Amino acid sequence: MSSLTLSELVEAGRVLRPVLQHARYEPDHVKKLVCVDGLDPVRGVAALWLRPGADEPLALLVRLFIGGETLDGDRAAAAVAPVSLSRLQTAGVLERAHDGVRALVRLDPLPGIVVASDPRPANGRLPRDHVIYPGPAAEVLAALTIRQTAATVLDLCCGSGVQALLAARHAGQVIGTDLNPRALQLAAFSAALSGVENVTWRQGDLFEPLGPDQFDLIVANPPFVISPTRELTFRDSGRPADQLSREVLVGVAARLKEGGFGHVLCGWVQRAGEHWTASPRRWLQGSGCDAVVLRLDSDTAASYAIRWTSADAASPAEAAQHAAGWVDYYRTLGIDRITTALVVLRRRHGATWLHTDELVRRGWNAGPHLERVFKGHDALNSLPNQQALLERPLQLAPGVSLTQRHQPTGQPIRARLTIDDGIQLPGRITPPALATALLALDRHQSLTDAATATGVAHDQLHEGLACIRDLICRGYLQLT
Repeated sequence: MSSLTLSELVEAGRVLRPVLQHARYEPDHVKKLVCVDGLDPVRGVAALWLRPGADEPLALLVRLFIGGETLDGDRAAAAVAPVSLSRLQTAGVLERAHDGVRALVRLDPLPGIVVASDPRPANGRLPRDHVIYPGPAAEVLAALTIRQTAATVLDLCCGSGVQALLAARHAGQVIGTDLNPRALQLAAFSAALSGVENVTWRQGDLFEPLGPDQFDLIVANPPFVISPTRELTFRDSGRPADQLSREVLVGVAARLKEGGFGHVLCGWVQRAGEHWTASPRRWLQGSGCDAVVLRLDSDTAASYAIRWTSADAASPAEAAQHAAGWVDYYRTLGIDRITTALVVLRRRHGATWLHTDELVRRGWNAGPHLERVFKGHDALNSLPNQQALLERPLQLAPGVSLTQRHQPTGQPIRARLTIDDGIQLPGRITPPALATALLALDRHQSLTDAATATGVAHDQLHEGLACIRDLICRGYLQLT
């Protein structure tokens, strides 16, 4: 595809878009088609051609662009009609082989957009410029992005362009940058497939193609894997240890406008005796940004190496062999563990704070919850003293539920708050009796009022103040 002109590819996306729309090439419809009979999506696509309706337009498109199946000429023509096979072949979207027609791109439907990436080669060996499909990391970043209306947005290391396309819905202008020219071609193709016209694409290393520009929102999924190689552009930065993550975090902080949010997936090393938060605390000191650091994983050097090198290993022995060079590299650098996290920054005048937590689970639309975490810290920092917290009206945040365990006598012995579609952070209530008062809260009642109304003792209320502060900082409770 690298030899094609960008205009050919974009035009192919424009003519293919109504074909996909007419076939309902959308997440819910595709999932319903392939995730049946207890099959996961991979096996569901593989079994699709055996089912009745396998030659319907949506099924043919899924077989071609997700399943990677080679279709005979008639089926391939039916899948993309009324666009001609020759037109898509000229654009590099399809190719004819001796046994039929196959796709040269993978097309993943996401809510409101379609994202193009490279299919996995038959031999399993990815080329250096391989453009990866929107996988779990991209999903985490998309789900946890705070989606305020923004005049300017940056998708740093954009890859397939998925974050830029999602941000385009609530932004005036979006810029996507990447070092890989193939990624930018496919991102432009994705924009055409999705009918998105307010994104521009720039090639270069990190912030190099941006000049002095600053942004209201930045999303970044850079090649943060701590790797001794430069085999894959989407994974390996070529920088030593965690230098890439440091550069991106510091750079994103500097590029944010006042009140702007930056979201960075990154990783850093943890040496013996060091807390997992040590590196981001050090890097962000004096950045002018508040920060929420959500840990996704913390691996030993060996488990991290195997995670990133063993995808094609046929046996445990082969997996260990693939990872050996990486482990030697970590040993040389004195690396004990490696942390992977999402760091969310907000530029703000004044004294800044840093909040750290474990990301146990997240919903598909967790951005509003994450925004409440920032607002919770702001609200607490605005209070003059502890007594003010007791007197301010409070309410449970939307979607929050209470889980309790009781003794046979009815005495509560454990209580915690959870949330349906947000970030599943620790939400334990201490002392458990305080849960009764929390359930009575509405936007007009203070903690003191709720405790009095529900019979919670004065000493229990004061004992629970630290817990209440934590629940506000974690977005479970809101000051009104």
